[in-house]
Amino acid sequence: MLIEFTVKNYRSIHEPIVLDLSPAQNIRRLPENCFDTKLSSQPRRLLRSSVVYGPNASGKTNLVRAAHFMRNLVLNSNRKPVDDPIFEDPFLLHPETRQAPATFQMIFIANGVRYQYGFEVDRKRVVGEWLYRFSRRPESVVFRREYDAGQDSYRVESELGTDIQDAVQALPEDWLALTQLGQKKPVLHGELKNSYVWFQKQLLIIGPSRRNTLSETLDLCETERGHDWVLGFIKAADLGIDDIVLEEQEDLPDELYQEVVDGIINNSPKGFSEKIKSQLVSAVKNKNYDIINKIVKIRSRGLLSVRTVPGTGEKLSFSGDKESRGTNQMLALAGQWREILDNGQICFMDEIEDGLHPKLVRFLFDLIHDPEQNPNNAQLIATTHDTTLLDHRILRPDQIWLMNKKRDHSSQLYALSDFDIQLKKHETLQQLYLDGVFGAVPMVRKRRLSEGVTGEKSA
Repeated sequence: MLIEFTVKNYRSIHEPIVLDLSPAQNIRRLPENCFDTKLSSQPRRLLRSSVVYGPNASGKTNLVRAAHFMRNLVLNSNRKPVDDPIFEDPFLLHPETRQAPATFQMIFIANGVRYQYGFEVDRKRVVGEWLYRFSRRPESVVFRREYDAGQDSYRVESELGTDIQDAVQALPEDWLALTQLGQKKPVLHGELKNSYVWFQKQLLIIGPSRRNTLSETLDLCETERGHDWVLGFIKAADLGIDDIVLEEQEDLPDELYQEVVDGIINNSPKGFSEKIKSQLVSAVKNKNYDIINKIVKIRSRGLLSVRTVPGTGEKLSFSGDKESRGTNQMLALAGQWREILDNGQICFMDEIEDGLHPKLVRFLFDLIHDPEQNPNNAQLIATTHDTTLLDHRILRPDQIWLMNKKRDHSSQLYALSDFDIQLKKHETLQQLYLDGVFGAVPMVRKRRLSEGVTGEKSA
């Protein structure tokens, strides 16, 4: 469960922005859009979803990229080539931030315990890193490290024993402690494993490289129960598909191959034995792509959609290249959504509406908001331009966030619940947003085009 995500000095994000999934105290609408955390302290409830609106180039995608960067560094900081920079995307439009460290922090719940984990990094090193556990008052310091430039060394502390303190002190300056200690066997402490596994298993990023990957859907369709769930998902989306059939393929589709390779790099390729995983990871490290291609072809599969010819009842099968982009998106999302719901994952997704009808986007949110379909309290954080979601029957004001561009071109994030909204008769949130009442919309001026073309101002 994700409580809060903070980012500072990353790409278009200059000053800290905070995405908070705690519900506003004064909002009672749509209680099913929240769930009980079962904590004995705050937060007692969290939101199942949040959406982020804003004009192009406002920084919405950078919020998703920041979550991806944080997860990837936690899982792989000790696999980075020695000469590569640990971080190279600060806010460039201010001279003081170009060499300053970036900050990433998540507050989350893992195995019923609230944790706060974050780090500061620049090009060369981890400037600071911290992990706190909140199971009692005051919080426990699992570990904290801070770089002392004057001594060219780290100050390290831990309340859980000298073993952790010594292990953190011995780390290279460009490795995260959570990476190394979370992977370490035997585990130095359960708190480290809990936090590392949360980033590995519970945090999911669906960006452009994962939009059309069918891996999860193909895995589901290998069982009768999974096949029936995917088919029900597709039928509910009204795509005109009567059945789906697994098909063995001679050549691995490019997008599936890339997903397997990405999985290998993250040391978590799906569908392989531990022995094969080890061989794949070794092959990637040594850039032996012949071995990768040979092994990966074991999992080469495709998916056929079946439609019925009206009048004759004849069944015809269609491969993915004969389907629309939106249909392929939904086929891929079927397996991804089942995995998210089954495992209670936290999913960041950029431009959720890409290729999809607004009703299909609402369908995805309805599954997240339904306690019966989402009993494990999965959460969805999505950027979007789909203003049909700005509807009090779908989302609460505290689920709606706005990303705006400031005068210095940096990103500013704020919640719709910050506004005192009193809708007049015939007014809608969608209308007010598009009219610019809440900001975070592009200030389009047709006059600027003629000025740019002629070099003269219109009269």
